[in-house]
Amino acid sequence: MIDRRTVLRWLAATPGATLIGGAVAGCGDDAMQPMDAAMGSDGGPGDDAGLTDAGVPGDDASLPDAGGEDAGPMPTCEPTTPDATGPFFEGGAPVRTVLAPPSEPGERLLVEGRLLRARDCRTALPSYSIDIWQCDENGVYHGAGADYRLRGRVVVASDGSFQFETIRPGNYALGDSFRPAHIHFRVYTPDMRALVTSQLYFEGDPFLGDNDPCQPPTCFSNDPDRIMRLTPAMIDGRMGSMGMFPIFVDV
Repeated sequence: MIDRRTVLRWLAATPGATLIGGAVAGCGDDAMQPMDAAMGSDGGPGDDAGLTDAGVPGDDASLPDAGGEDAGPMPTCEPTTPDATGPFFEGGAPVRTVLAPPSEPGERLLVEGRLLRARDCRTALPSYSIDIWQCDENGVYHGAGADYRLRGRVVVASDGSFQFETIRPGNYALGDSFRPAHIHFRVYTPDMRALVTSQLYFEGDPFLGDNDPCQPPTCFSNDPDRIMRLTPAMIDGRMGSMGMFPIFVDV
């Protein structure tokens, strides 16, 4: 089983992808930071065996698709786990990668990643799409009547990469506490069949896990694979944050 941080190393080193280390369409040239900074000093394993110069698994006898007689089993990744849809989903959001225009109050946020097949950790899923919705910095959701504010659908590129620019959502009250800040997402096949609906959380939020007033079997903010680490970054000439988040699905 390949861990998530190993996959992050692969993604960061892939040439030609708009991932950490390169320029981002619609963002300033300084918007990206080195992957080591984005992941922290413990960002991944130190052993690069089995990786090509591009940082993805090499086509050698250690991989089953290379045809070696002693090839081991194909690595697999755990599928991204589901989470509550919540009451604020609205269909019909427009296709766009900038969910928050420059006038939207709040800390700018850039999220990048890849959509990959779970059973081999590396097969890209182009033309799939990801529906995204979130609250504003004050914890308020806005729907179709507000021009789908802070909502959108991104289409996955030929290499499986996706990105979207938004603002960091706020916490909102639930009962006598607050929900951790989160971004909702739903993955669709090219024929618009929903595969998984889940939520992306942020490292360091004090309301994660046991402190979340929405607990299992409804909400699952204790899943470490859906808690994204952020690093400071310049986005459209403004100080903000960025992070990387791979999604794995069973197809």
